[in-house]
Amino acid sequence: MSTPSISKTIGQVTELTLIAPIQPGKAPAYKALLAKAQASPNTALFKKLPTIHFARWVVFDNDTRLLFTSNFDGTWEAYLRDFSVDAPDEMDAVFNVCEGYPERGCRDFEAFMAFARKYQVPTNLFYAAYPHASVKAVLKALEVKKLTDEFVDKLG
Repeated sequence: MSTPSISKTIGQVTELTLIAPIQPGKAPAYKALLAKAQASPNTALFKKLPTIHFARWVVFDNDTRLLFTSNFDGTWEAYLRDFSVDAPDEMDAVFNVCEGYPERGCRDFEAFMAFARKYQVPTNLFYAAYPHASVKAVLKALEVKKLTDEFVDKLG
């Protein structure tokens, strides 16, 4: 049995905050990788992980540390497992610049969880606007609204 995380959960939404040191000299190329991802935010990474409400990567402290925050549906362990099963190459690309990242990447799930636990920091205040709505439910509601608006527009 794995050790529980320190993440907070409200309804079905959980948060995760990590602050990890970046290996010396890796930040410039890493920031370019993040900029490329930002230019195409609907990339395969996010489509492969449909439980993410939001995610943020911030390089700070003179390019020596990475802040990663995310809100997602489900449990901390299930979220990390989604990384290792559904998007391992992408996750390795965005975390392998960190000191202590597992040699075999997130595919070594126990080592990946240990890495996340080591650099996870407690969140003092966590708010979820829609704690009982999954990403899937929100997207479905938006689609229903769009169709309803189109119908009303046609009625004139």
